[in-house]
Amino acid sequence: MAAPHDTAAARAHFPRGLAQPGRGFRFSLDALLLADFADLRGAGRAADLGCGCGVVGLALLLRAPQGPLEVLGLDNNPEMVACAQENAARLGFGPRCRALLADVTAVRAHPELGPESVELVVCNPPYRQPGTGRRCPDPGRDAARFQAGATTADFARAAAYLLGNRRRACFIGLAERLDALLADLAAARLTPKRLRFVHPRAGAPARLVLAEAMKNGGSGLGVEPPLFLE
Repeated sequence: MAAPHDTAAARAHFPRGLAQPGRGFRFSLDALLLADFADLRGAGRAADLGCGCGVVGLALLLRAPQGPLEVLGLDNNPEMVACAQENAARLGFGPRCRALLADVTAVRAHPELGPESVELVVCNPPYRQPGTGRRCPDPGRDAARFQAGATTADFARAAAYLLGNRRRACFIGLAERLDALLADLAAARLTPKRLRFVHPRAGAPARLVLAEAMKNGGSGLGVEPPLFLE
């Protein structure tokens, strides 16, 4: 683990300096938007599905540096899992942040993943449909952008399995595919409760949407003021 002064510097400069694979997917602003959107109240244990290098979970911990939140990241890429572990150590969150090699399509079969074991799920899934954009030559980057393997529906089902009853999951996706995201959440018994649209600038159409859903929640959906990035 990094020395105390190195840990302080790493936290002060977050998200710069995070370990990432030399080739493959690089985290983007989406991850930070998701971490900012998530409501941490009542969350003692969170799961980050498709955690990559761990940036979302670490951002959550930086919002609650004194605890009690703990984060478990899941990813099916061994390089990403190793980077997430390294980044947790760099920021001094090693005891509270762990990354696990796991596929979201098989969480029920994983011996370390129990049902209703977390109070919060965050997820920045691959949200582009195959055939709707330029494919990436690097397999890791391509898998992180396009639903070539696990789909948003798979991530929603994994979230529902891990979440305690009436606990919340937060997703980020393309605004143009909000209908599909809401349908996938509802099919997994995750009732949409809160939305926020993200616009590149005032007057421009929304590009992204942040969505919070409650497991077995009742009716009622709130839409927050839009977020303009410029």
